[in-house]
Amino acid sequence: MRTLVALLSLLLTVHTEGNSSGHSWKYPDGTGNGAWSNNFPNCAGKKQSPIDIQTNKLLENKLLEPLVLSGYKAQEGHFPMINNGHSVQLTLPADMHIIEGLPYKFTAVQLHFHWRSTTQPHGSEHTINGEPSDCELHVVHFNSEKYKSFEEAQDKPDGLAVIAVLIKAKENEENTYYEPFFSYLSKIQNAGENVTLPSIDVQHMLPCNLKRYYRYYGSLTTPPCTENVIWTVLTEHVFISTGQLHKLFSLKDNFSHSLENNFRHVQPLNGRIVEASFPPEEAEGSQFVHCSRSEARSWRRFKRHRASSRQRS
Repeated sequence: MRTLVALLSLLLTVHTEGNSSGHSWKYPDGTGNGAWSNNFPNCAGKKQSPIDIQTNKLLENKLLEPLVLSGYKAQEGHFPMINNGHSVQLTLPADMHIIEGLPYKFTAVQLHFHWRSTTQPHGSEHTINGEPSDCELHVVHFNSEKYKSFEEAQDKPDGLAVIAVLIKAKENEENTYYEPFFSYLSKIQNAGENVTLPSIDVQHMLPCNLKRYYRYYGSLTTPPCTENVIWTVLTEHVFISTGQLHKLFSLKDNFSHSLENNFRHVQPLNGRIVEASFPPEEAEGSQFVHCSRSEARSWRRFKRHRASSRQRS
């Protein structure tokens, strides 16, 4: 069973990263990602991601509605998570959808992270007015209104959508919602290792406010850099503790080196417009928030219910 889960997770990793060419890749030392385009021509395209979002150049789009999510709340099951050598990736259930806020209905496929090193301040892929964050969460979706699967959608012009969350690490600022995820990282220290999570709550890994976001059209941030992604970068950051961030530093890549600085540097806009779902003059760069106490209590109630159910069984 464990072998089957590992195989399925690895296959999903290959598909969701979009690398079907057989070429391997890695994050380069220093700046830039020019070498990727040698084997992946799309990586030299004109609509690449990530980008630096400059808040004084935003265009308000009043037609951008709040994101409405379905199936994102706490649930039990079997959720494979793998160290794929580039990141840590969690496979998501097929009942997780974005039902409003995008041109079509999109279904979640996986989530993964990008983060800095112990010595560098830059870990996020997107930056706000040149300001990086320590880490960035991506929740990857495919257009399930038009296509039957991620595989069918991955090369279509309107095929993919990603929610991006910028994350800031702070001393003694442990995030209750992220801890179930981080607590399993010790079991997947090496590339190719996998583990199954018994429960997830992706809703509470996102910021509270899903009304305020930046929207632009770009690409996958890893090879093959396909330019078919609707990006939604939430304006509100979330906190994790430095201790939680350091658990990511313990992972190893495909070469048994520390898995760190796994982010792509920002790419030129090349005339693209970045839209905001709110008046641009209200943009204040980095916004750090905590979800309400009532939301924290709901997660604790879910955990207590799960524990009592197991005792009864």
